[in-house]
Amino acid sequence: MNSNEFSPYEYFIRVIDFWWIVALATILGGVFGYIFYHLHPPLYEATATYNVTIDLNRFPFQSVRVDMVQYNEDLALNITQGILLSQEVRDKVISQANTLGIPLTPNDLLQNYTIERKQDVWELRYRSQDPLEAQEIVDSWAEIGYQAMLSWQESGKAPDYVMFQPPTLALFPQEPVLYDQNKIMLEGSIIGFIVGIIISQRISRSPRKPLQDNS
Repeated sequence: MNSNEFSPYEYFIRVIDFWWIVALATILGGVFGYIFYHLHPPLYEATATYNVTIDLNRFPFQSVRVDMVQYNEDLALNITQGILLSQEVRDKVISQANTLGIPLTPNDLLQNYTIERKQDVWELRYRSQDPLEAQEIVDSWAEIGYQAMLSWQESGKAPDYVMFQPPTLALFPQEPVLYDQNKIMLEGSIIGFIVGIIISQRISRSPRKPLQDNS
């Protein structure tokens, strides 16, 4: 067999010869994962949703090109995000959170939220180390935002042909979206296992000096 040809059997034997290196690296990988977890507490995400549509019977841009109709519809629908991120809504959310005993700051709110549109569905998300806190903040935000949507329409700040539906409030988040302890430790162990195999292969291929005969 050509010396440069890969042999799975020989590769496996070399790994077995240095099994203790692989085992040690796997354990250390899990330990590093455990340390990483304690330096990065898990984050939970709660999501509230809105259905926002256009009432075509009242939509005033029907006579323009089709692409311009879509453009104007998008502009109208994007008022949803504008309302949710308005200063008045954010201030009320922070005040409501503080009333509930949650020490929420403007910086916390802006660093941990996500708003995403999927067709006519808007998802408002908030992340926190406390799953209940994430749910309470996003639900308060959703309800305050919906009242602001209706208020903006009454005052003419939002088009009357945009149909805002009441939000679907968030479920209690059961699993973290980031930094789950078991997943992090498993990933660390897998990385350690791979590193252990690489190290064992390099050691097995390194040239050994012959023992000198002192006789």
